[in-house]
Amino acid sequence: MGVVTDLGSLLNTKADKNYYTQQLMFWTAKYEANQEKLEKQVKYENKYLDASEAAIGNTRELKAPHVTVHEDNKDKDTAERYAHAKVDLYDEELSEELAELDVEYDTMKTMYETLIASLEAQEESEKSLTQQDAADTNMLQG
Repeated sequence: MGVVTDLGSLLNTKADKNYYTQQLMFWTAKYEANQEKLEKQVKYENKYLDASEAAIGNTRELKAPHVTVHEDNKDKDTAERYAHAKVDLYDEELSEELAELDVEYDTMKTMYETLIASLEAQEESEKSLTQQDAADTNMLQG
């Protein structure tokens, strides 16, 4: 009777591990896809900040589509308009949203990695117990 119970527990653990592995694959894919988008936005943000800084106190006239920044500019609004024109792919709201998703996806990925590690330990323990109970049953019959 113990072997059957042990085997049932082992099979349930394996099923849980398979499910959590699928979930890990799902969250890992989402995390990696989001990472690519976030990295692009970080790159655009750095270019945006560089352009904005270059437009404050500049020593020469700067031009971008529909924006001209004259020498020795002190106006932050003009610097921001120049940066937006220069790096039009940077989206601050998108960048913040991607950063939040990064944390969420990483949390889910880490949670499933932890659950799988725990289930792997449980599975090894249940395998040993099942093998031991099966061996004990064999010994009683022999």
